[in-house]
Amino acid sequence: MKLNWTLSSVMAVGVLVACSPDVKTPSEAAVQAASTQQAGEWSQADAMSPDVQEAARFAVQTFAVQSKSRVLFKDVTQARQQVVAGLNYQLQLQVTQDGAARIAQTKVWRKLDGRYELTEWMWQAR
Repeated sequence: MKLNWTLSSVMAVGVLVACSPDVKTPSEAAVQAASTQQAGEWSQADAMSPDVQEAARFAVQTFAVQSKSRVLFKDVTQARQQVVAGLNYQLQLQVTQDGAARIAQTKVWRKLDGRYELTEWMWQAR
């Protein structure tokens, strides 16, 4: 009997965690794309997908704070993804920095818990 109660408790906690509003999950399109590729392999990603757009906006906001400059997101011109412990996004972004149009090459890691981390930001030569 105790085993059943423990198993039920574990299942209930799992359901509560899975339903938590703070835990973000990748969209169905991102999951499908990721399931067709090998871990570590880069593949094309839809630049207009909500997951890519969210990663791009995170990258721009994070870089703006870190660089203490005014950087505004305009568009994702290229997007690739890599299955790791989560997803890496390699993005080419059109932005404005202090009013000037610029192109940035970025990498954003979406961790398994849904949080993002900006791992690379490089300006493309003008």
